[in-house]
Amino acid sequence: MRRLPPALVAALVLLALTTAQARPRNEARYAYITVESRYGAGTVSGAVRQGPSGRLEVRLPGGTWLECGQSCHETLRRETVDFWQERGRPKGGGDGPGYLNFRF
Repeated sequence: MRRLPPALVAALVLLALTTAQARPRNEARYAYITVESRYGAGTVSGAVRQGPSGRLEVRLPGGTWLECGQSCHETLRRETVDFWQERGRPKGGGDGPGYLNFRF
């Protein structure tokens, strides 16, 4: 059986170690939170990360990242399960607020 010279083995080991350390680490570290509606409409979970500006962001179920307000829990709850309760539902069965309604 033929052996590799020790200098070649050492060079290969050093090459492997320096290559592994030189790669950027793109490991995204997320924390996950679950919030419950204040009005009994359900629960939702979302990931929380530190954004590019250093502030916390929460991910909505559609994939959009929103910067957290005072609390990531409150932001996720307000923007998902309690969306219409926080903003008010359209009244009168119309298509939405601000649409013209002509009566003759």
